[in-house]
Amino acid sequence: MTRDDSDTGRTAPRWLDNRKQLLTATQSDSMATGERRRDDENLSHGSRRRFLQVGATTLAATAIGSSSAVARSQTAERCGSEDQLEIGGGDFVLKNNDWGSSAVEMCIRVNADGSYGYEWATRTTGGQPNYPQVLLGTKPWGSDTGVADFPIRRAAVDQLEIEVDIDQNISGGKWNLAEEWWLMDQPVSEATGTHTHEIMLVLDWGGGHGNNLEEATVWTDTFGNTIDYWTAHSPGGTNADFHIFRVQGGLSTGRVDLKELIDFMSERYGISGQKWISGIELGNEYWQGTRGDVTYHQFDVTINGQRYTSGGGGQGRGGGNDGESGNEGDTGNGGGQPYPAWDSSKIYREGDRVTHDGTTWEAQWWTQGQEPRNEAWYVWQPVE
Repeated sequence: MTRDDSDTGRTAPRWLDNRKQLLTATQSDSMATGERRRDDENLSHGSRRRFLQVGATTLAATAIGSSSAVARSQTAERCGSEDQLEIGGGDFVLKNNDWGSSAVEMCIRVNADGSYGYEWATRTTGGQPNYPQVLLGTKPWGSDTGVADFPIRRAAVDQLEIEVDIDQNISGGKWNLAEEWWLMDQPVSEATGTHTHEIMLVLDWGGGHGNNLEEATVWTDTFGNTIDYWTAHSPGGTNADFHIFRVQGGLSTGRVDLKELIDFMSERYGISGQKWISGIELGNEYWQGTRGDVTYHQFDVTINGQRYTSGGGGQGRGGGNDGESGNEGDTGNGGGQPYPAWDSSKIYREGDRVTHDGTTWEAQWWTQGQEPRNEAWYVWQPVE
């Protein structure tokens, strides 16, 4: 179960003309039974020392992600309880979510290269996990980053994918890297607290974190990830049924098809197509004894062809339709910015576009490691 305790202080679901409202809100989320409340008037905005620089050698020895953490120039940092920073052009919010224990020194940051993340000192208190996180869309208690595609009815989802590139330097106790969403009877613009299901996909984990395995190998997704059904609680801590899945072997860099998770829940439990999917959350749950420093180089969400991007290569709002050309005269992925360079290690699927040798190429089908070249009936074809 992963919650936050602060609402945006808004009743309307959109804030296109006033994004600062999300960062200065003072109304608390209506908490489920048994969960704590916090008044956002106690938020402390401002910089604090980088408390994890002492002992960085120890953390570097436990690097989990694609590369070890390095010092980066910061453009913003917040260390107050439930503090927030906009990222991805305002589509996403980075949140200093300390709902399990506010006694931990923890800060969120945005770096000059567009990457972002958070760090926390050794947690000495027990209890529920903290969950520093990134949010796209809404939460059942009213939080809303203002994107057009969330919340969305379950039956209206034809495509839902995430792509991540995350460095994790974590030691000392149990932790996970968890994506989740909520199923609701009504969108938060109409009513709050109507959630009936909490759905979590654990991408990575360590420090002895585990559950009783419900069912191994329930499906393998489009990108080759094998998914286990880890555990279920009925109800969970927020009086909603709580279902937890995991990626076998762990993943901190790569792509995951979430539509197949939706289909599994519908087929196994008969989830109504009229339910609303709240949005997408991604963050690290951590418990007592754990310390960490996490950097997001990429966290992208694609919903029904619309791609929302964040991180060093992210374009944010207006990212364009995944695999479509967008406005005539530009590259189709936001403001005339180029498509990403072809990467031999990445998986591409039909419609994905890359640049290589000065040309934009479009994948005709699933591919990995095949270099773009101008050849008839080849997987890559130049975009006219």
